[in-house]
Amino acid sequence: MTLEIGRLATALALSMLMLATTQGRAGTAEPLPLAKVDMSRMYGGWYLVATIPNKFERGLVAPYDVYSRRPDGDIREDFYTRRGGFSAPLKHFVVHDWVRPGTGNAHWRVQIFWPVNLPFLVLYTDPDYRYVLFGEDNRSLGWIYSRAPTLPDADYRVLLGQFHALGYDETKFRRFIQTPEQIGKPGFWSDGVR
Repeated sequence: MTLEIGRLATALALSMLMLATTQGRAGTAEPLPLAKVDMSRMYGGWYLVATIPNKFERGLVAPYDVYSRRPDGDIREDFYTRRGGFSAPLKHFVVHDWVRPGTGNAHWRVQIFWPVNLPFLVLYTDPDYRYVLFGEDNRSLGWIYSRAPTLPDADYRVLLGQFHALGYDETKFRRFIQTPEQIGKPGFWSDGVR
């Protein structure tokens, strides 16, 4: 593992760990309702199109996930991204995910590296599995995934409305840069992107 990949994995894990340790404290929001997930329809490629900005995803360009079934029945996550711009080298991370039993396939655990595993909740899937919303009970982190790198503004507003209905502040979301033309445009997270 290169030093840069190790730093990204460590930063992601530490940020998620700090978030996870605050979930049980008094004053946190009530648990989120989870979606019912057909795992066979979740497998395949997903573009990360929006997020609540956070330290560990700052500067990511064209983030993309591929989920597949591991031989042991768990989930293999292949995450691809560039950091800082489209000329940056493509990074690839392999992550071990699994589903907690009895959750309708919606409460995932994500193991960035052993022994750290963190919650990743499926909050919504559209009927055609074109879009999925992921989040966590604190409502501090949330993501919109799409089968396409961009989505129509009307669909984006509907998905933000789904987050709002779950108690999220939808005004905190920013779109990931998926194409060079999006850099610097309103509503896109261009911080750290050249």
